[in-house]
Amino acid sequence: MKFSMAIAIPCSCPTPPTVPPLLLEMLRGLLVAGLGGLAFWLVGFPAPWLAGAMAAGAAAALGGVKIGLAPQLRDAAFILLGVQTGAAVDWRTVERAVHWPLSTILLCLTVAAVTLLCTLYYRRVHGWDRATAFFASLPGALSLVVLLAGQMGADLRRVAIAQCIRLFLLVAAIPALIELSVTVPPTSGLAPIDNMGALAVMFLVASAAGLLLERLRFPAGLFVGPMLAAAALSLSGVASGALPDLLLVPGNVVLGLVIAVRFVDFTLAEIGRSLVQGASGFLIALAVAAAGAAAAGAVTGLPLALTRLAFAPGALEAMTIIAFALNYDPAYVGSHHLIRYLGIVLIVPLVATWVAGPAKSRRQDDDGSSISSET
Repeated sequence: MKFSMAIAIPCSCPTPPTVPPLLLEMLRGLLVAGLGGLAFWLVGFPAPWLAGAMAAGAAAALGGVKIGLAPQLRDAAFILLGVQTGAAVDWRTVERAVHWPLSTILLCLTVAAVTLLCTLYYRRVHGWDRATAFFASLPGALSLVVLLAGQMGADLRRVAIAQCIRLFLLVAAIPALIELSVTVPPTSGLAPIDNMGALAVMFLVASAAGLLLERLRFPAGLFVGPMLAAAALSLSGVASGALPDLLLVPGNVVLGLVIAVRFVDFTLAEIGRSLVQGASGFLIALAVAAAGAAAAGAVTGLPLALTRLAFAPGALEAMTIIAFALNYDPAYVGSHHLIRYLGIVLIVPLVATWVAGPAKSRRQDDDGSSISSET
């Protein structure tokens, strides 16, 4: 009779490395957000990489998929978007503002009226807290709005829904208002920056400026600092123009994911209500902008369709494209939208703390940013 005996030999094979859960959540979130941005880009949605990333990421969060984002990547995206804004500033912007002084003044009054009336609407009719109502009402500068809304304790989910609804309905409604029935492929009015050395210098200086303002606790310092530094370098002739899509697309995807991760505790019913409320606020903004455009047309003698394009509450690129299609003055339209955008970017950080109020309710989430605890 034969007996066999098995001897257990301990295995010294190295165990495979495990992926940290937070890294896995971030990679999963970036993949979902990137695919969402690609889908929106393919169908021609306005601001596709931002809106698509937010929509796909929010859907994943609502569906129970664990997604996340490292604070360092979020901060890098805000620096990038600040550079994008500042690099687009040139001396023509100043010259055009002086060329149409009355129209520029009316535009500033219109932007203020849109913000005030929409803020009152969200506050009085829907009971939103002051910070959320204010940031949801701003007609443009979405990147800055997202950053400041989180810092000031606003409900970033409601702000994001209202802002994206504004952008979507604006691009859909304005062509109908001016009886435009042609389609023009999207183009950029700025030549891309092709000097990589100058671009690298701009990013280094802008990053230092952003980190300095953030350390000094300046509102939205990571956005405003790079914007001011890039604008100074642009005006001095170091580098001016549009950043390459290779940089802008990832930046917008990350920004969309910043918003999406806030939807973990949101319900579909709350999203539905916020969509209706945001659409109602947009109608108020559109009516005020139309009144401002009519006043500008009466004062300057310019065609009403042209002033409507210039006074539209957002969508700089789309409105400029439509002006080209109508053979109207794209310089007038583009300069007014750039003035509106830069005005919001420069003024809002200075008043944000006052708007949010000393009694604002804030809580810190895992990535260090704040979300309003009010509903």
